[in-house]
Amino acid sequence: MEGFGEGFGEGFRVRWTRKGIVAEIQQLHRDEIALNYAAAEANHLQLMRAAAWHFGTWRHAVETAGIDYQALSKYRRWGRERIIERIRELHHEGADLSWRSVSLEIDPALAAAALRPNGFASWRQAIAAAGLDIEEVARYQAWDAERVVDEIRALHRAGEPMSSRLVQISNQSLFCAARRRFGSWDEALSAAGLDVSQIRLRQPSRAADLPNGRKKLPQKNRHLNSSTTPTSRAGTTVASPQTTKPKASSKERLKA
Repeated sequence: MEGFGEGFGEGFRVRWTRKGIVAEIQQLHRDEIALNYAAAEANHLQLMRAAAWHFGTWRHAVETAGIDYQALSKYRRWGRERIIERIRELHHEGADLSWRSVSLEIDPALAAAALRPNGFASWRQAIAAAGLDIEEVARYQAWDAERVVDEIRALHRAGEPMSSRLVQISNQSLFCAARRRFGSWDEALSAAGLDVSQIRLRQPSRAADLPNGRKKLPQKNRHLNSSTTPTSRAGTTVASPQTTKPKASSKERLKA
């Protein structure tokens, strides 16, 4: 499959292929052109966009070209510019940028550098300097496994619906955090000590979704559930039909 990207030269346009992208990256590397994220974004934007289209991320494209991506920036010292660059790169790759995730799993060196004297006063400030919103890029930061379990137990004690369908509607942040921490909503329920099978049995019927929780009656039986006297279209009272006696037979009339 071909992607997009413009080549160099007035009026010249090139359709990038995976093979062409790899060859171009390898040539730039042989020419000792900087291939770190910031340099590529500033000087080879169309190539970077095409690489993201075909390979998912710039880093993956560089590594597919047989180049050690980490080695591209090893010689550089951590400073504000590099910290911001790395944060943006991770954001572009869709990484969780909560402090806990970055400092323990994704890039501990970045986390440490961000809080050094030549860095930033806080991780939140570093995220803001990269032009990002901490509440968006670290939306799971406050939800650790313990809090997820506590919240599930609290909802259960309060008698709240616990089915995955209803929790997604009423408490989406809890549902997403539960899936992230435990893999699935059922696993999170089990971790909270709840019986998943019982919760499934207690799921409310579709009648609960109707106003006042009343079940919708079939059209032909609705009049049986009415406690009011039937009315005509004009609003006048319609007399209830009277029960009539069966007609007497001819023999009975003769006896009378």
